Amino acid sequence: MFKNYFSTTFRSLKKSPIFTAINVLGLSVGIAAFILVAVFVRDEVTYDRFHSEHDRIYRGMTFYKQGFVTGIPDKLIDLVKEAIPEYESVVRINFGGRSVMEYNGEKVFEEEFYRADQSIFDVFDFSLKYGDESNALVAQNSVVLSTYMANKYFGRENVVGESFQTLNSEKPMLVTGVLNEIPNNSRFQFNAIMPIEKKELNEKRPWSDSGGLMYLLLKEPIDEEQFSAKLMDLARENGYGQSENTEFTIENFGDLYLNSDWSFTASGVSGNKKFIVIFSIVGVALLLLACINYVNSSTAKSLTRLKEVGVRKVVGAAPIQIRTQFYLETAIFVTLAVVVGAGLAEYFLPTLNELAGKKLNLDYFSDWFILSFLIVLIPSLTLLSGFYPALFISRFKMLKVLKGEVIGGKGTFRKVLVVFQFVTTLVLLFGTQIITKQIDFFMSADIGMNPEGVISAYTPRASYLPDLKTYIRTKSTLEKIPGVEGVTSSPFPSVSSSAMPIEWKVENEDQKQNVYYIRVDVNALSLLGVEITRGRDFNPESLEDKNKSVIISESLVADLGFEDPVGQMIRVKGDNYELVPKTIIGVFKDPAFNLKGNPPKRVVVPSEALFRINIRMDGSNDPETLVRIKEAWAELEPNTPFQYSFMEDQIAANYDKERKFGKIIKYFSAMAIFIAALGLFGLSIFTIAQKYKEIGIRKTLGASVQGLVFKLLKGYTSLILLASLVAVPAAYFLMDIWLSDFVNRVNIGVFNFILGIGFALMIVSLTVGYQSIKAALMNPVNILRDE
Repeated sequence: MFKNYFSTTFRSLKKSPIFTAINVLGLSVGIAAFILVAVFVRDEVTYDRFHSEHDRIYRGMTFYKQGFVTGIPDKLIDLVKEAIPEYESVVRINFGGRSVMEYNGEKVFEEEFYRADQSIFDVFDFSLKYGDESNALVAQNSVVLSTYMANKYFGRENVVGESFQTLNSEKPMLVTGVLNEIPNNSRFQFNAIMPIEKKELNEKRPWSDSGGLMYLLLKEPIDEEQFSAKLMDLARENGYGQSENTEFTIENFGDLYLNSDWSFTASGVSGNKKFIVIFSIVGVALLLLACINYVNSSTAKSLTRLKEVGVRKVVGAAPIQIRTQFYLETAIFVTLAVVVGAGLAEYFLPTLNELAGKKLNLDYFSDWFILSFLIVLIPSLTLLSGFYPALFISRFKMLKVLKGEVIGGKGTFRKVLVVFQFVTTLVLLFGTQIITKQIDFFMSADIGMNPEGVISAYTPRASYLPDLKTYIRTKSTLEKIPGVEGVTSSPFPSVSSSAMPIEWKVENEDQKQNVYYIRVDVNALSLLGVEITRGRDFNPESLEDKNKSVIISESLVADLGFEDPVGQMIRVKGDNYELVPKTIIGVFKDPAFNLKGNPPKRVVVPSEALFRINIRMDGSNDPETLVRIKEAWAELEPNTPFQYSFMEDQIAANYDKERKFGKIIKYFSAMAIFIAALGLFGLSIFTIAQKYKEIGIRKTLGASVQGLVFKLLKGYTSLILLASLVAVPAAYFLMDIWLSDFVNRVNIGVFNFILGIGFALMIVSLTVGYQSIKAALMNPVNILRDE
């Protein structure tokens, strides 16, 4: 019996090669999109969750009302070990950022250098390929390297016992371990781990911390708010005197990637739940579109096999046998489509990795998730795609079929499915246009400053803290280079993520607010083209301006309550964190560095703590100017590489996620259009074939080719217009929600919808129109002779 099923199936596939190709290709594209989305979503939702005890690991931080965030005090960590029964182990981890190395005769920065306690191997599942995890970070001069660092600087992996030294460290370190490869979806991607420096408890500041965040392994999962309160109570009982200004926060480690606003890693990793939801919906929608194509084309094609089914019923075939035949055909289609779809997913994976900034891979035969996913996908899609066609073809009465009375009915269900296809495709089309329009708007908009030709680099210095003398010497030297228009120092386009307090009086009442401080050289605003809307800029020659003046942002003016803020006095934090009085001499227009959110309230303060240097080139010969800058830099600070970036690129990076998100949606839209076009082409082949007799009669009675084509297209055009009634409000609602995050946003115009509907009509004209014209040009004699 099964042999008969298979022979009938392959005979049917061979008989309709176009149908076979369309169905396999349409399903393959939908499956490829679904596989890519599934792998992406899996990577996102399992971020940091490869640790076996991730549900029992918690990160602890101290939040200060002034806006600071620090680690949990060392004294409190010691108290936790003694007084908290849930305690099992604890580790402090501090991301030290970059270190300077010498490689192939050049000074280079290496990222992802961390400091941690020895207990890091007890709390997390990080392991050593070489070395002993029980004592790898015990000695203060020890270091654990990644295989990348070992291979790069020693030419081999097992370098335990070798000496390792950075150019900004005083003494060489002893390599005590080499890490195993760390999964890509880990917030920690260590290149080197060194011990946190052990400090004696400061009697004057017993509640200070050593600079590392606390990662606590507990015996069982806990309520985070209750445990945070327990830590605060424990601190108060032991003399903690800052409970009114601080609070301790405990966050589950496995939730940090998607739910925390604080990364505290060298690379600043963080996820976006909104993207995950959107990608999941789009992936499922594309798979449904592909399944709908199969259902539509299968039910349409089945009308050409009614006599075959009728004969089989006459010779005794039961409905279950008819359905089994069509389920088998569907299973073969789906299996072929899954194989092709898996290949397409592998082909497009590098593009997804580039846009998503990931290193995803598809190990079909070694990754249990992907393998089981594909195995479950075949029967699931077989049932989903094959149920209606099998039911549709097996329900007809055999006598009516053999008499030729059944011609397929009105096809209401197929029309509903086609409308759903158009709704999904149109929503993606509308969304793509609006997202692209929003991104283009910000790429061309005036951001309130002139970053063109400005490069930024870390200020040369021998130690972590910037050195004013080094900066002044560097500035003076670089300004003499031909092609350099000016040199300054500012954090632009970045600003501090921590707010600091300011104080002022309004009608003799004290006011206080936390704002973002921008510490700059006095010529920063003028050189970078930041607009002063009231008052004046700093005078580089005035000591009064350097020591006793500030400039505030327009976004802060209304909060101060002054009719004219210029000349008013406010108290701001000085370099030693004491509040000092300063005079407002000007107001600057808020630069629009970010796509989303209201501009932060800022105060610009002249400072000697200058971490980044900005160099404006005049554009006369930038490549040659850069070479001269690099040569001068090497003489000024031989141990600090000249690693620079263009400020325009830094600003563009602020909306890089949205730009890449827009590109991914474009790819999904192209897939939706391709699937819909394939489905319409396949469906039109069979549905128009059912109208051949009608076409022949109408042509005999004098109908024109244009009239026949219009009539055949009319039904599909009405379906598009019906889909538009649903897609337009749905897209408007969804895009309005997406745009609500943006302060400066584009308008959702009628033209966007008209353009999308017009594009959909063009697709119908190219797919259905081709079959319609072909049918309308047929000789009616040949059509009616077959009757």
